[in-house]
Amino acid sequence: MKKKLAALSLALTLLTVPAAAFTDVDEGLYYAAPIAWAVEQGITTGTTETTFSPDVLCTRGQIITFLWRAAGSPEPQSMDSPYADVVSSMNQEFYKAILWAGETGIIGPDSLDADGCFAPGAPCTRAVTMGFLWRYAGSPAAGDSAIFTDVSPEANYAQAVSWAVEAGITEGTAETTFSPDEPCTRGQIAAFLYRCLNDSGHVPESPPDTAPAEPGAASVPEEPDEDFRPLRTLTGVGKAYSLGLDGSEFTSEEVYEAEVSVDIYSGTEAVLTIRVPFPLFQACCYTVRFDDSDNPGEGYLFTYLRWDEAFADIIPWEGEHYIHRFTNTTGRQSQAAVIHEPGEDDRMGGVVTWRVRFPEGRGGFSFNRLEGYQLSCEVNCTL
Repeated sequence: MKKKLAALSLALTLLTVPAAAFTDVDEGLYYAAPIAWAVEQGITTGTTETTFSPDVLCTRGQIITFLWRAAGSPEPQSMDSPYADVVSSMNQEFYKAILWAGETGIIGPDSLDADGCFAPGAPCTRAVTMGFLWRYAGSPAAGDSAIFTDVSPEANYAQAVSWAVEAGITEGTAETTFSPDEPCTRGQIAAFLYRCLNDSGHVPESPPDTAPAEPGAASVPEEPDEDFRPLRTLTGVGKAYSLGLDGSEFTSEEVYEAEVSVDIYSGTEAVLTIRVPFPLFQACCYTVRFDDSDNPGEGYLFTYLRWDEAFADIIPWEGEHYIHRFTNTTGRQSQAAVIHEPGEDDRMGGVVTWRVRFPEGRGGFSFNRLEGYQLSCEVNCTL
């Protein structure tokens, strides 16, 4: 799967310290990879040469500046500010970014107070953040936000919240609440930007200032898409039972160690991979488990059942079967159907891969909820 990332053309020399160099960024936390990406792309910088301050609140002016840099730091059409609290004597990057965001519609009427002020130094709330990102992405259509009791369908940010949840950019702070007025930290904003820019790949256009191309003029070829990278990768181990090579028996007595990895691309999409130390020539059952460490017995199961022709002499053969199952053992939420796509298995190398996609919507399982869950797997021949 490929997505186009926003082109970057920075006007200033920016700090490009890798995230690993920030003493206050724990590599094991969800925002580590997004921060590394944002710094590498020149979208943001550290607060000092060795710190990023991921827990410091992010201001409205800062997130607009991040989006402006991601779009290539375009010059605004006019240098006259329409906002009483945005003046030319302020930081020029902030100033140009806010003017550009106003011209492109990223700053909407709902982003201003009753006096028409933008309040660039105010903390950026979850609702305001999703509004900026939604308009940056072109204000795509989305479902309603009825699942959240604290987001009124009439709220000016309701569509933005629905879109952000459906796109896997964020989720509720609880199953029924979104906390729209909660301020966002720099680490959270980096994660939101990463998911938005990698998933939507949308770069809002500034108002046109050039004449249309002459008829017959050569067109500029579009740059090739970059490979879409996972937001994060989870790993674990489990058990695998030898299946034999000739189909004459289901298992041997030896138990091997299996490895599992889950590449998460959004809240609704991931690629699951299991590796075992023997060739996979028979039909078998592959199970990936996410167990809630705080509530034993609760979690999620992804199961892939595969019938191979090697079993033709052992069970009634009806042709190849590929069945995927998703089981929620918590029983606390409704689940939507899941769409699965087979991956490119390496039978000789003992690798099986499949992609899981949940339909975009609310109320179902989200890969973003797996923080703290124990990942494991099992390979056997239970059909």
